[in-house]
Amino acid sequence: MTRVKFELPADDLQRAKSFYRNVFGWETQQLPFEYVLVDTDGEPVDPADSDGGISPRTEFVQGPVLIIEVESIDDVAPKVEQAGGVLLNEKQRVGDFGFSQYVKDSEGSVLCLWESLQG
Repeated sequence: MTRVKFELPADDLQRAKSFYRNVFGWETQQLPFEYVLVDTDGEPVDPADSDGGISPRTEFVQGPVLIIEVESIDDVAPKVEQAGGVLLNEKQRVGDFGFSQYVKDSEGSVLCLWESLQG
């Protein structure tokens, strides 16, 4: 089963957290680095089962991004290229949570592959 989450870019993480909390009632949890986990049903954020996140705007994350959880980025990344996509960066470790790698699909949409370290 493939899980899909979202990532929203922000120029100011605190301002974005306030916006989504005040407008939609989302709960957030600041991680020990520049990333905010989001739970959209108003329940406290469970890092193992968050709905998505808010990240600093970067070269790759300029608009909303789908995060696609995969068993192994090393297995999926070559398939992205074989299917006409592009790898945008190297696989990167994200704290004690997992690994990520940004890619573009065949139509130019940016996606984030996610490999969790948490079962």
